[in-house]
Amino acid sequence: LVSGLVCSFTGCKKKEEKPQLPPGHPSMQGGMPPAGMPANAPKVDRNITVPKEVAMKWSAVKLIVEDKVAKKAKEYTVAIGSELAVPNTKVKIKVLAFLPDFKMGEKDITSASDKPNNPAAQVAVTEPGKEDWKGWLYSLHPNIHPFTHQKLAITLVGGVSK
Repeated sequence: LVSGLVCSFTGCKKKEEKPQLPPGHPSMQGGMPPAGMPANAPKVDRNITVPKEVAMKWSAVKLIVEDKVAKKAKEYTVAIGSELAVPNTKVKIKVLAFLPDFKMGEKDITSASDKPNNPAAQVAVTEPGKEDWKGWLYSLHPNIHPFTHQKLAITLVGGVSK
């Protein structure tokens, strides 16, 4: 009876075996990483390749710039390689590339075809005194990595063919 009580109060010291991980598996020390990309994940610089047939077919993009404060939106056509100075602001939007059928590989970003199956535009947004933003706008998936700003929202409508 005494040994039973001692065991229940102190806990029976049974050696806990750690499961064996397969060879090459990263350590599980510290638990599982948080959801999403780890903060220390290496950034992959991918080359952007615009196929000739895409460059020959598409000349500009249509963007909607929304003033969140005034609750007004306006559509602009911006030539690829050109810059839009957003009226009544100091914001400038430069269209760097347009891919009508966006496709990302391990080392490159390109267009799978010249058809608008998954339109995306790479843009750079600048505003004095603020950090520049460079990223992709997706017309079919506007909530994937959107441009975030207190007063403006930018949405890709699509491409403009020549």
